Parts: sequence; structure tokens; C-alpha cells
Amino acid sequence: MPNDVDVEVGRRIGTLRRKIGMRQQDLAMHLDVSVQLIRKYENGRIRISSSRLAAIAVALDVPVAFLVDRDEAHFDTTASRELAELAAFLVTKEGNALNTAFQRIKSAAVRRSLLALIEVCSQPL
Repeated sequence: MPNDVDVEVGRRIGTLRRKIGMRQQDLAMHLDVSVQLIRKYENGRIRISSSRLAAIAVALDVPVAFLVDRDEAHFDTTASRELAELAAFLVTKEGNALNTAFQRIKSAAVRRSLLALIEVCSQPL
């Protein structure tokens, strides 16, 4: 059963979404959910999972703390935004598979080599 915090988080999502000119349909498409679910989130009728909240924060380009904390002024927004993006990626199928496989690698040298390769691959062409 949702409580006052759920209602406040939903209110913040709706307010911020409207402020940046995003429609409920746009947010729903970004999250791959129905517009009805976005409506329920914004009305505080259902609770939002932490992984979904992280994805919403990425879609709205704000730190998760902005949506849930009463005093978001003390947060480093860049670090919080990066953390929200990381959390949103880790809950995807690819993110989970990559993280699981990387954790299985016992050799620090192999891990460093893979990280170097990924860095090279992630550079713009």
C-alpha cells in the first residue's frame, strides 16, 4: 500500500516531467511501460521499485536523490546522475550479464586488460 512518500515521489516525477516538456507517453516509451503505469506512479497509487526509480531519474536527467530526498541541495548532482545511470544499466539484461561475468574473472591482470579494451571500444570513431 502506497504511503505519503510514494505520493511525494510520484508528484515530483510528474512535476519534473512536465517542467522539461516530456509527455507521459514519452516517459512510458523510455521505460518500456504503459502510460497507465506512469499515471499510477505520478498519482502515488503504486510504489516504484528502486531499479525503476533509477531508470526514471535517468530519463528525467536528475539524480535519484532529487526524486526521493527532502533536502537534495547537499548532493553532488553529477555524481548522483552518474550513479543513477549506472544503476539503470545494471538492471538491464546486458548490464547484469556483463557484471556477473566480470565478477567471475579472478585475475586482476585480465580484469585490467578487459577494462582497457572496453575504454578503447567506447571512444568515438
